[in-house]
Amino acid sequence: MHNDNIPHKENRSIDYDFSISEVISEAWERTNGSKLIFLAAIFIYMVITAAMTVAVSFIFDSQSYYDAGMMLEGFLSDQAISWLTMPVTVPILVGIVMLGIRRANDQEIEIPSIFNYYVLVWPLVFASILMNVFIMAGFMLFILPGIYLATAYMFTLPLIADRNLQFFEAMETSRKTVTKHWFKLFGLNLIMVFIIGISAIPAGIGLFWTIPLAFIANGILYRKIFG
Repeated sequence: MHNDNIPHKENRSIDYDFSISEVISEAWERTNGSKLIFLAAIFIYMVITAAMTVAVSFIFDSQSYYDAGMMLEGFLSDQAISWLTMPVTVPILVGIVMLGIRRANDQEIEIPSIFNYYVLVWPLVFASILMNVFIMAGFMLFILPGIYLATAYMFTLPLIADRNLQFFEAMETSRKTVTKHWFKLFGLNLIMVFIIGISAIPAGIGLFWTIPLAFIANGILYRKIFG
């Protein structure tokens, strides 16, 4: 379902602003009572991702051995293996992102809901691959374009999941909208990376709070920008 806040073609625009400190403060409050759900969902995602990575690597290693006498060994890079596992892993990751959005909107969150987005698997996968290609190309072009796109595309996947936009439409909607306050959004993302990094130092215990914090903060941003 489309929302009136979503720009359509070239004649729609989103006006928004936010305070970084307020977003982090609200996200911290909303971690209460939701941490275990986020952590369980992330654990499920990590286990499935690891299993898929091992399976895909094993299949291609075996195939290379029997078909080409190990000639294909090393053919698949880590990035290629990641792309091959995307149809299984990306919808789950999007489900966790949507948990953050639902928590930001005071909606009920449940672990099984992370599997709800396989119906959109191909738009999500195509968008993920295209974003990766553009971002990698941007990093190859003096780095700065890659940094810009990595932030600009941050809402692409939830726009597909929440608004059912086509993958390129979602990419452009996210890019054009984020560009209006790119430096502030980049700054918030940088602060969250710093917070997560610091929280990981004491045996990773702090991650039990900061990882849910990051997903909920992203959900609050989505709410403030897209309604």
